[in-house]
Amino acid sequence: MPSSSTDSERRDAPPLLGVKHLHIDMGERTLVRDLSFDLQPGERLVLVGANGTGKTTLLSILAGLRAPTAGEVLRPQTPPGVLFQDGALWPHLTASEHLSFVDTHKDTAWQHKLLKIFQLTELADQRPEAMSGGERLRLGLARALAGRPTWVLMDEPLAHLDPRVASSVRETLPLLLEEIGAASVIITHDPDDVLHFGQRLISLSGRGPTWQGSARFALDSPPTLGLAAFADRGTLLTAVADNNGRAEFGLGLAIEQVPPGEEVTAFLDNAAVRFSDDGQSIQATYVAPDRRGGSWVRLNGRLIRCGDFEGGLRAGDLVRIRIEGRVRPLSDTEPGAERGAE
Repeated sequence: MPSSSTDSERRDAPPLLGVKHLHIDMGERTLVRDLSFDLQPGERLVLVGANGTGKTTLLSILAGLRAPTAGEVLRPQTPPGVLFQDGALWPHLTASEHLSFVDTHKDTAWQHKLLKIFQLTELADQRPEAMSGGERLRLGLARALAGRPTWVLMDEPLAHLDPRVASSVRETLPLLLEEIGAASVIITHDPDDVLHFGQRLISLSGRGPTWQGSARFALDSPPTLGLAAFADRGTLLTAVADNNGRAEFGLGLAIEQVPPGEEVTAFLDNAAVRFSDDGQSIQATYVAPDRRGGSWVRLNGRLIRCGDFEGGLRAGDLVRIRIEGRVRPLSDTEPGAERGAE
């Protein structure tokens, strides 16, 4: 991605989108409370959170398709490119006609490029009813970009793609957004998407509080329970503080100065757990590989995620590990202040 003067100009430019003190209620339940943020030209923002936390509702509000319970959204005059979760394609138009209808510049070379990138060239004359779910999703992506919008809203753009195609789109989509200079707000459930799409991240809890800040910081040092579960890079440990205010997690790990009797959940990063045969290592039992390149081991009856992987290990093999660093307490009741800003 271009940096230096280009990024500086974007930061100094007026916000493309402004959200002020937004509230989202669903019946008697508050999903989002007092959320404020700006979207700068060309910026890439990701929305994360468990199902039912208000991500799709927030995206619909940003698009102007529904009103918030309270608050204000200041939008650009130009409409966004939108990828809806259900595709919302036009059943009477072919793939080529979808792109041609949206592309007011009538740039056929650009349309053909999008068809090729999203592997739709052979389906150019097909209507949505003749396509698979993944093909319809790719057409929705191509349509969202066809008009070269200044901002794009996408609801889980890779959710229904097979792994090979998803990997290709994950690599290509940020380049296309950069090529047309579009800002983006993307909903995802996949940390890998955050690494490719995200500069800034907003995490919705579904109970009102939100967290926002650097996307990289949210993955590398998750500050809340929700983000720790989303980042999927460590182990969550729980303990109750004793009368001296010490929460003892075992494994030589503890947190001090906790109100006596309070339950504490802490995060142990998998990078802090390593295979080792030195004098300070302890014996554990290998369980299985971890999908993020590490391993699961069992230690004192507890499953722990380890940052190392060795291909020759089998379930039940004895290994020696060393735990380095400390655990960090987590909470999902923090205010939505900016953290880890870049």
